[in-house]
Amino acid sequence: MGRARKGTWKRSGDHFLVYVTLPQSAVPGVKERRLPGIVVPKGINGRAPTDADLDKLAKLYTDRPDLALARLAEEGRLPGWVPIELVPRDALLRGATANPSAASAAGSLLETVASYADRWLAWRDKQGNGSISCYTSGLKVHALRVKVDDGTIGEKPIAALTRDDVKRVAAYFRNEAAADRLAANTASRYFSYFRTMLATASDADGDPDLYVRPDNPALGVKGPPTPKKQTRACFYPEEFLRFVACEAISIRTRRLVALAVYLMCRLSELARLRCEDIDLAHERITISRSYDRKRKREKAPKNGRGRSFTLETNVLPLLQVMIDDAGGRGLICPINVYKVSDAFSKYLDRAGLTRPDLRQRTRMHIPLTMHGLRATGATWAARSGRYGAIELRRILGHQKQETTDVYFDEAQLMGRNVGEVFPPLPASLLNRSGKRANGG
Repeated sequence: MGRARKGTWKRSGDHFLVYVTLPQSAVPGVKERRLPGIVVPKGINGRAPTDADLDKLAKLYTDRPDLALARLAEEGRLPGWVPIELVPRDALLRGATANPSAASAAGSLLETVASYADRWLAWRDKQGNGSISCYTSGLKVHALRVKVDDGTIGEKPIAALTRDDVKRVAAYFRNEAAADRLAANTASRYFSYFRTMLATASDADGDPDLYVRPDNPALGVKGPPTPKKQTRACFYPEEFLRFVACEAISIRTRRLVALAVYLMCRLSELARLRCEDIDLAHERITISRSYDRKRKREKAPKNGRGRSFTLETNVLPLLQVMIDDAGGRGLICPINVYKVSDAFSKYLDRAGLTRPDLRQRTRMHIPLTMHGLRATGATWAARSGRYGAIELRRILGHQKQETTDVYFDEAQLMGRNVGEVFPPLPASLLNRSGKRANGG
């Protein structure tokens, strides 16, 4: 048998350093590694340590490497090669409190949840993920401020975060929703952001710079209850015709609204729709790009996939006119779609559309917005009987079938005598001038 390990020590200025070597069994795949020297002051219990004291301390740290790692964590001197699961969680917490610089250092074993969240959000932004402002609000305004122990979630080292901590965050969002301080769907979404961040932190096959712990403390933790689906307002066909025939609204705005309904595109996709994407001869359209409003650049459609589908017959004349007006190439909508969206309520006023469902927002109902025009088209498609559930999901570009199935439910709620869906467009919309009428 080999000689028992004792550890070593030496004097260094006005203190001593005790050295411990971790055995290979403690760090799989790595040969024996010596830890940085653990500082021992000259005075212990009011007296200078003797050689025997230092020998005992070196042997203690050798026999109990967890104590050595805890001391190094508290000093903010843990080397990066130490497996995080070997370090006591309470030592990580004390170390982060005592060493702010280590707590904010990227990849440090003492890195706090707040510091990691900054890196994770920046990584998502660089990847081109949308809704960064929503993620930032959900984490920094809510999740990271949840009280735990003597501080907050954001102040804890992410490596020391426990399942109980995650449960407290889930309870916070449940309480916020129950007290109506957050909408139920917002609370559920914000907790999912927190859970997604922890999944990235524990994903050994993901980005190596973001992998900071071997386990995911959020696994199996029940979040806020999934809210009931809100109903969404949509145009009745006769209301739609009143809007697109209203001369108090510019013809470009009315054309944009018509396309939003008949093409069932997202607003960001309409912003980058080109004449070349329309195949009038075969009555088909291809959606292959969208616009990132925050970053002011073109990007792939949501979910990263393009799609192609057959056009509604009654939109073909309008598309022909708009393609001709654009000279057969380039963007088909010569208008800022987001400015139209911001002023959409004003346009409803101009068209004299006052039905309460179109304007009122409640916990269970969403009023009609420019984005909601896509939902109008989807609801009409479901009501028409010409589209199967799978076909409509492909047209809308949804990942999950249940997202599309909502529109079949909405179609049943439209009531009777609402008129023909996707009706022929008024002749006033097909003037080839494309010039503005009075009004914005």
